[in-house]
Amino acid sequence: MGDGVSDKSQRFPATLRLKKPGEFDAVFTRRSSAGNGWLVVYAARSGLDQPRMGLVVAKKKIGNAVQRNRWKRRLREAFRLNRQKLPRGFDLVVLPQSKQHPTFAALESALVQLAHRAARKWKRNHAGPDKPAPGSGQP
Repeated sequence: MGDGVSDKSQRFPATLRLKKPGEFDAVFTRRSSAGNGWLVVYAARSGLDQPRMGLVVAKKKIGNAVQRNRWKRRLREAFRLNRQKLPRGFDLVVLPQSKQHPTFAALESALVQLAHRAARKWKRNHAGPDKPAPGSGQP
C-alpha cells in the first residue's frame, strides 16, 4: 500500500533527521542562530549535500504532549515540503518558542527564512580574513 507520498523526493527519510545526542551537540557547539516569535533555528555546517533537521520541543515552553506533538508534526511537514529551499550542507535544530501556532504557510515561510539567516550567520562567523567561507568556490 502507498503512504500517500507519490514523489520519493518529498519523503522525510531517517538520513535527513538528527537523532543522536552527538549530532545535536555538534550543532549546539558550532552553531549560529536566528529566531522570531515562533521559532529559533540553529544551524551548523554538516558537510553533507542535503539539509538535516532535528527538533527540540520543550515542555516548559510549549506545554502538554498534545501541543508538543502538534508542533513536531507541523515542523516535520514544513521541512519535508520545503527541503529543496533550505540551505544545503547544514544541520538545523529547530526549537518552537510559543504556545501559539502560526498558520502552516507562515510556519513554512519562517522555517525557510530563519534557516537561511542562520546559515548566512554561520558562514560569516566562520570565515576569517584569510579563510573563505566553506563552499564559496575559493581555495
